[in-house]
Amino acid sequence: MARIFRHHVSPVKLALAVTDIVLITGSAFLAEWLRWNALDLELLQTATSMIGKLSIPIVTFPLLLGFGSYQSDAMGDLKIFFFRIVAAMSVSVLLLAALAYLLPAIPLWRSILLMSFAIAGTAVLISHTVFVFFAADSFLGKRVIILGASKDAMALKDEAESTPDAALKIIDVIALPDGEGNDADASVLDDMNQLPAYSAAKGCDLIVIGDKFENQSLPVQALIACKLAGVQIMDRLAFFEEVRGYVNLESVKADWIVFAEGFKGGSFLERALKRIMDLTISSIFLVLTSPILLLCAIAIKLTSKGPVFYQQERVGLNGDTFNVLKLRSMRVDAEKYGKPQFAEENDPRITAVGNFLRRTRMDEIPQVINVLKGDMSFVGPRPERPYFVDQLAGQVPFYRERHCLKPGITGWAQIRYPYGASFEDSRRKLEYDLYYVKNYSLFLDLLIVLQTIRVVLFPHGVR
Repeated sequence: MARIFRHHVSPVKLALAVTDIVLITGSAFLAEWLRWNALDLELLQTATSMIGKLSIPIVTFPLLLGFGSYQSDAMGDLKIFFFRIVAAMSVSVLLLAALAYLLPAIPLWRSILLMSFAIAGTAVLISHTVFVFFAADSFLGKRVIILGASKDAMALKDEAESTPDAALKIIDVIALPDGEGNDADASVLDDMNQLPAYSAAKGCDLIVIGDKFENQSLPVQALIACKLAGVQIMDRLAFFEEVRGYVNLESVKADWIVFAEGFKGGSFLERALKRIMDLTISSIFLVLTSPILLLCAIAIKLTSKGPVFYQQERVGLNGDTFNVLKLRSMRVDAEKYGKPQFAEENDPRITAVGNFLRRTRMDEIPQVINVLKGDMSFVGPRPERPYFVDQLAGQVPFYRERHCLKPGITGWAQIRYPYGASFEDSRRKLEYDLYYVKNYSLFLDLLIVLQTIRVVLFPHGVR
């Protein structure tokens, strides 16, 4: 995996993104040349014409990213990708048309714009098809042997195979001689010292330690020989972090957090820039959504008794509490018995308007005021109620460590995992929060902001 500002990025995604940028940029130049040639005019390149052509990839690529065109589901299913690329490019055309209207000095002819998107859309679709079907067998892919054949190891195999953007080709699963509950289809080596020769014969690039080795001995010498021969060795924890984008709690120990790279919370400059980004994004967001906020307030007031807004105590930075502000989506007597409870699927406490607000995430809009006040950041772990934090901290290891950063309106866990409405969901979301805390950077924040578009437009797991 490549690392960009501490964030792990699949080489397939990186290569595909670079290819798409080149294709979209090339399409803009080609469309201009074709149009001028059809009119039998001499093509003159000026500073404004270059700005016009370069504005096409500058607008389009972030939207492709934000609409989820590089997510595992899109890269594993061309129908999903086709739908998302059409949506992203349609919005791009509208934005660029608006730009051409507001800045007439930039030569963005409608004919050239439409032609460039027709060329770019076709080229990008072809490139994604090629990557999806051939990435695992190309120089970008890795041939993988999983060492261990227990239930945990086989689950890891399923994880690898369900991540097409990682381009991992599982070529074998090798059972350990003293392993318990080994899968019947796994290969067995009579002597683990044969592992280096066996992996070389298989053309192995990566060995993933699939078992936890609580009651087993790791073939250290054989693995050292493999590593010295150029084979990458990866344990379960590194696999889940680098390939799946979360920290596997079952494999985490306190000493790993102490000695692992990361968990720095960003430098002073990064924290200052993050605050500037929070103020900028929140101010723009509040201005743009103020008409929507007004309509939502009217709808709430007309359809149910009670206030438009509600405040609720949440846990923030370093465990300090604050009152989060949201649009009311439940009845005023939602907790009439005084005991907090998670929202359920098809929760009867949610009003008709509230159901719409939750599905579109519009109930979260007032939280930008918390961001402007400094209680929250635009990106960060989801703030929880003190009642749930106390319970979760007693059941889930390292739960309070997520409070080393400000909570956010959106975050890595929010865009990667459905709405958490149980202790098990909270445990899973913590795995993504720990990844964010460990690998925090402004680059990751920008990725999360862009990918929040996909979560809003294609809601999944909303309650």
